[in-house]
Amino acid sequence: MSEKKTIEFLPQIDGLRFIAVFGVMIHHWVVQDFSNSFIFKNIPFGTGVNLFFVISGFLITYILLKKKDEIAENKTSFLHEIKNFYVKRTLRIFPIYYLVIILLCIFSYSGIKEYLGYLITYSINWFMVFKGVYIGNRTHLWSLAVEEQFYLIWPFLIFMTPKRWILGLSIFAVLLSLTSKIYFLYFTSYWMGVNGATFSCFDALGLGALIAYLQKTRIQPFKSTLYKLYLLISIVIYVLLFVSPGFLNQELHTLLLNFATAVVFFFVISIAANNGFGGNFKSFLENKTVLYLGRISYGLYLYHAFVPDIYYSCIMRFFPKLTGDADLFVLFFILSVLLASISWYLIEKPILNLKRYFQ
Repeated sequence: MSEKKTIEFLPQIDGLRFIAVFGVMIHHWVVQDFSNSFIFKNIPFGTGVNLFFVISGFLITYILLKKKDEIAENKTSFLHEIKNFYVKRTLRIFPIYYLVIILLCIFSYSGIKEYLGYLITYSINWFMVFKGVYIGNRTHLWSLAVEEQFYLIWPFLIFMTPKRWILGLSIFAVLLSLTSKIYFLYFTSYWMGVNGATFSCFDALGLGALIAYLQKTRIQPFKSTLYKLYLLISIVIYVLLFVSPGFLNQELHTLLLNFATAVVFFFVISIAANNGFGGNFKSFLENKTVLYLGRISYGLYLYHAFVPDIYYSCIMRFFPKLTGDADLFVLFFILSVLLASISWYLIEKPILNLKRYFQ
């Protein structure tokens, strides 16, 4: 497989994007809003955010490492690539994010003025950490704030760190995350910092970066069977941690579970980055519908939390009989896909076409 194809055409990664956002949808719509059946209480659908972080850490680091090589070969320059990176990230992330913020202001959405400064500056995660509060249907925006802050730091670290130290940098990011989690857990009263602080999320982002380093340097040839064995072992460890909370206090148990999910996703992304999944799972991940939903996953993630309010305030009168969990979930999902599709074709895709000017 050529390098270009490896990073620019990874269908199984796009399929995993859909799984990540679908898990978050279940967490927000079913676990919290509906009947809370046993299965939805005990499967960690909300860790789809961790899956997104590992994917982001992998893709961003791979691109940066490729550009780092080109800089070393005098094919481009540091300033040129830094400019290109931030322009492309801006084109991808800012337009629909700020569109949502503007619409929330126009419709005087509950609490929007209180959080507006934090939302505009992508710092809402720190507000949540230090205030110790969730902010309603805007809560999911904390993860976008984490990613933006990661993007501000990571390119400079990759470009300025000698190539032989990149492996150490990735491992340091993971250790920094664990240190941050322990610090917030045991030495502060800011309990939300365990997951919401930027450095606390560097375990998933750093593990993603580690995948990119291993892919780019090819220290060891990828062996699908071996990685699938590692994945199975990591899942078993996660399950054992999950079913045996009595051995640890609740806070430490939650911390270890959060890190364990990142490790599981490390192996999942490592396999998918090599299109290594086969059988029915491969067919699912590479299904055209799943790939499309993965492509519009940013819009799905951004809009989905507001869909219940749109339904209850504007649409419910047209669907008076939709009272069951399954009915509402299907309707919410359809509405989210509709909104994300309109957003993709009318806003995101045309704006992303401007990237060709920054190759």
